[in-house]
Amino acid sequence: MLYSVFWLLIFLSICLISSHVITAASASTSLWGKKLLFQPLPCLWRLQPGVVVPALRELSVCVSLRRTVLTEWTGFDYKAPGNKETELGLGGQNGQIIVKIFGKQRQWKNNNILNEWQSVCLTWSGQAQRLRIYINSSFLDEVDLKTSQQLSKNGTLTLGVSHYVSPNGEMHTVSGTNLVGEIGLFRMWAREWSHEELRSLSCADGDVVMRFSMERNSNVLKEKLIREQMKGSFRCYFPRK
Repeated sequence: MLYSVFWLLIFLSICLISSHVITAASASTSLWGKKLLFQPLPCLWRLQPGVVVPALRELSVCVSLRRTVLTEWTGFDYKAPGNKETELGLGGQNGQIIVKIFGKQRQWKNNNILNEWQSVCLTWSGQAQRLRIYINSSFLDEVDLKTSQQLSKNGTLTLGVSHYVSPNGEMHTVSGTNLVGEIGLFRMWAREWSHEELRSLSCADGDVVMRFSMERNSNVLKEKLIREQMKGSFRCYFPRK
């Protein structure tokens, strides 16, 4: 019941704010008509209050991003409540793409060129104890993690930067881990999709889809973000002055 409520609520809210993006992109083969810009702005993209990730014995996550600066970067970062270690995350540095899962880390050579879009998908099955990774719709690797652990529920999730939660409950970014570039798409499912299924999925299939549009100049940026992201499952939080 918890699964169905969670995915139904997110599907409804995200597909509503994404409908104009899908229409704009349908006239071409590009998915990147609308995107979330990650620049050195005082903004943390995190889950909205009340959006709860359930415990998951299997899952699939996809993110499409474009890096514009050659630095250490984070695609997404999920941490269990009260845990400093990343339970599920994607990032990279020094020409490597890095996947963190259940306290373990795996890395692969990444041939992605700056200013080019790259799609990365991760799937996990606790029953099969396997992690699979796909890059640009191509299978990259399968890893036997020798654990049936499930994703912890009610964790914290951020896009574009790693984070930690202080004892007083405030969320902070980890210095030097932020993505400088763009995220055009973020999706999360409560099951392990096959390679063929990942290729065929769309918003209409009930996935959690994040597509954002941002204006880069003046106070319009802050006002537009706060107004529009209240409709979705992520929100851009600005620090208090």
